[in-house]
Amino acid sequence: MNLTLRAIITQICCCAALFFMLSCQDTDDPVPTPEVGDFALAFRGLDGLKVNELKLLEDRLYAMTNDGIYHGNVDAGELQLLGLKGKNIISAVVFSHREILASFWDVDFSSDRIADLFFTTDGGSTWITLDHDFGGGVEEPIFHLAWNPSRPDQLYATGYQVVAASTDRGITWTPVWGDFDMFANRMRAFINPVLPEEIWAGGQGGIENGYLVHLKAGQEAGFWNTLVPNPTTVKKVVFDTQNPQSIYVGWEGELSRTQNNGQTWQKLIDRHEEAHFFFGIGISEQDPQVVVAGKWAKVEGPQPFELMVSTDKGQHWAEVTFGEVSYGGILDLVISSQPGKERIFVGLDRGGVYEVTWTR
Repeated sequence: MNLTLRAIITQICCCAALFFMLSCQDTDDPVPTPEVGDFALAFRGLDGLKVNELKLLEDRLYAMTNDGIYHGNVDAGELQLLGLKGKNIISAVVFSHREILASFWDVDFSSDRIADLFFTTDGGSTWITLDHDFGGGVEEPIFHLAWNPSRPDQLYATGYQVVAASTDRGITWTPVWGDFDMFANRMRAFINPVLPEEIWAGGQGGIENGYLVHLKAGQEAGFWNTLVPNPTTVKKVVFDTQNPQSIYVGWEGELSRTQNNGQTWQKLIDRHEEAHFFFGIGISEQDPQVVVAGKWAKVEGPQPFELMVSTDKGQHWAEVTFGEVSYGGILDLVISSQPGKERIFVGLDRGGVYEVTWTR
């Protein structure tokens, strides 16, 4: 082989080796933040209030706050008082725009009644205090209410460590998991909208031990108490309506997902070091690839308002920060979807309600 040919071959080999090394380095580099589109922010009112829960029914948004229930058309400015002013309403079921069941909890234990259920049948013009037996003779708050319109006679509620069912709009209750008056730190329950006989619930035991339970037709079908490092608790569960076995769970410190009804789990976001609580999770109504997550940090003062958004079911995330909002801890969020656009309504801790319009 002459010198010129040998030099050419050597140069080709060197270039190939360099290309291989660069390719390996690119593979090892962190995945770049995905391009996700544009975001617009609009204030929907209730500045200074703690928004415990949001509900969307048709074109109306409901906000359960530490100063009553507020509502308004999704296209019409700031929310207005519906009723129960001065009451810390922690959860509600909006059966219809006229019929609403709301749970009150005196978190400061400053009154004789620490827990009550309020009911309206005229859209909030009048409210009655419901005479009920939740707690089995012991005054126990209802921390979360769950209802699916496909099974209108089945209502569920959670206490400290109980999931109970009612078939008479909240008057009588029967435990289906756990029991009343337990030594624990409260639960939440969520009904799978596609498989309404399946309930996913979870919370925290008395020693800050987090757990998740899967109930099917009233029977325990799965239980996890070491899935996420303690201390932790379950704050939100949402379901992919196009694949009902794909379920996202928001914990203290983590967002996780199963794609096979709990047989295996994947950690999507790890915020244990920061102790971020994932109250806010939403899936696009039109594209299940699109997922939104929001966190709350257990702090007294202001905190950033941040949304984490994904266009590939949580495999990769982009973080969007809205610096103009001081109290940005997210306690709930709901999504209304349009082609190419997500309207994300967010309830904040002492920051009121905002709408984030995400144009993709």
